[in-house]
Amino acid sequence: MVRKEIDVSLITSNKGQVPGLPRNPRLVKKERYDATRRSIEECPEMLELREVIVVEYMEGKYVAVCGNLRLRACKELGYKTVPCKVLPGDTPPKKLREYAAKDNINYGEDDKDIIANEWAEFQSELADWGMEFEPPKVKDKFRERFDAMDNDSAVYPLIPKYDEKHELFIIQSSNEVDSNWLREILDMQHMRSYKTGKVSKSNVISIKDFRDAITAYSNPEPQEA
Repeated sequence: MVRKEIDVSLITSNKGQVPGLPRNPRLVKKERYDATRRSIEECPEMLELREVIVVEYMEGKYVAVCGNLRLRACKELGYKTVPCKVLPGDTPPKKLREYAAKDNINYGEDDKDIIANEWAEFQSELADWGMEFEPPKVKDKFRERFDAMDNDSAVYPLIPKYDEKHELFIIQSSNEVDSNWLREILDMQHMRSYKTGKVSKSNVISIKDFRDAITAYSNPEPQEA
């Protein structure tokens, strides 16, 4: 393997030109490309430590096997030449595929605790250098209230959290008149909400209250003469 500086105009990205080597499959996010470009601008000596790996596919013309992103950034930054390692022209296609695939694989996994603690003051640098962090989790206030509920704090705990003890029935209404009629006969116009504690009309009722309301509706007390 020969190392030399090659004019960037003589190197093309891997687009499937070399028989047996499919085009580069790496999907590059804009943030990752920007970080690579910024890294080269701020620390160009890294190109000497991690050269673009190329193979000659035509006389005097090369294809980037590894380092396609670095090559693109260097071209856009105005580099005339880049340091390269040149693979022999008779390198088996299987080896070329292996080099390309392994260059795109991020081996290993960062210890998140070490990153969060020992590298805490340097995280902005890590982000600038291309390390990706999980976005902060947004608090779900409803989920917090839901998880805090139990049988004592929920008036009618007919919710999935309690499905081992209760079943949920759904009655569909297509208009407000029907909805209000149902609440009226089931005495649901003045019920205390298990969410807010306020007394108002409700959409939730227990089987016991439903049975009592239906019984009362079906067997009204006789009116005094």
